[in-house]
Amino acid sequence: MVRYSDELIEEIRNRNDIVDIISQYVILKRSGRSFFGLCPFHKEKTPSFSVSPDKQIFHCFGCGAGGNVIHFVSKIENLNFKDTLEFLADRSGITLPKINMSKEEEERAILKEKVYEINQKTAIFYHEALYKSTAKIAQQYVKIRKLDNKTLKTFLIGYSEGGDSLYKHLKQEGYTDQEIIASSLVHKTQSGKILDKFNGRLMFPIQDILLVPS
Repeated sequence: MVRYSDELIEEIRNRNDIVDIISQYVILKRSGRSFFGLCPFHKEKTPSFSVSPDKQIFHCFGCGAGGNVIHFVSKIENLNFKDTLEFLADRSGITLPKINMSKEEEERAILKEKVYEINQKTAIFYHEALYKSTAKIAQQYVKIRKLDNKTLKTFLIGYSEGGDSLYKHLKQEGYTDQEIIASSLVHKTQSGKILDKFNGRLMFPIQDILLVPS
C-alpha cells in the first residue's frame, strides 16, 4: 500500500471535475448554480441528489450521502481510498509515486479507513432510526425545537436507540469487532458483550463537507 501527500490528493481532486464524473452515472439537470438528479445510492422518485460545480461537492438530501469527487467514486465503484485515487489519477493522466508503507503503517491506514466508513454508515443508520416508530420521544423533541424535515435531512440529524442495534447493523455490514470498537461508537462490557455507546440521544453528526442550500 502507498501513502500519498495531501498536495497530490488535492491535485487529483482538482483535475477531476465532479460534474463530469457524476454525469457518467447519473442523469443531471441544471437548476440555478447546481445540478440535480436521482440519487444512485438509494431509491427515489423525486430528485434530491445535488451537485455543486462551484464547490465541487455532492449531497443527497434524501439519504445524506455527500462529499467530493473522491468520496463519490469510492462509494459508487465500491473502491477503497487507494484504489479510488489510482482510478482518478489514471483518468486525469497523473502518475502516482511508488512509496511503500511498512506492514504496521498499512494496517493503521486500513483501520483508519474502516473507522471512517463506519462513522459514515452510523450517521445514516441513526438518521433513518429517527423516522421509526420507536423514536417517538426524539420526534417529539424535534418538534419542540422546531426542526423541520429539510433541516433534519440536510444535517443528517439522527436518533440513537441504544442497546446493541448499531453494533448488530455494523456486523451485518461486514465490519469486524476490532474495527467497530476502534470507532469508539460501541464499548465492551466486563462480561464481554458489545453495546452501543450512545443511548436515547438525538445525534448531530460532524461532516467534513456539507452542501447546505442557499
